[in-house]
Amino acid sequence: MKREILISLVAVLVCTVCYARSPQEQRRTAGCKPGNLFESDAATVEEMGHFLNSLKAAVASGERQRVARFVHYPLPVATADAQVTIRSEQEFVKNYNRILPPQLRDLLLRQETRCISRVGAKGFTIGTGEVWFDRFQDGKVKIFGITAVTYPKE
Repeated sequence: MKREILISLVAVLVCTVCYARSPQEQRRTAGCKPGNLFESDAATVEEMGHFLNSLKAAVASGERQRVARFVHYPLPVATADAQVTIRSEQEFVKNYNRILPPQLRDLLLRQETRCISRVGAKGFTIGTGEVWFDRFQDGKVKIFGITAVTYPKE
């Protein structure tokens, strides 16, 4: 019995040490949801951060054509009432408010660079999977999926 308790205490101590985060790491992840902080090499962090900040600037300024250039086509979009495929920049601009309704634009603008997620081989996500993006074979980072069904602020 004593041996089992000792083994349990050692296991708890080992887990605590393994999962302990430095004060710098705690500051960096503060405000991020558990599992929402992507961990990668510095170059990827910089590249994805630059992409997100550029996208946010285009959305904030209301430049629909510029936002459309951040997209890889064809773009699957799931809205509250349908699933559609956007095939061109022109079609994106025409359907901008349906693809990026105000709630989704607000979510995107509030997304902190340090809190975007890498979801295995699927790519990076904003929020809880509302906007998906990744680097393509040509080296460009593009949005490849949008779920325009958003939820109220927590």
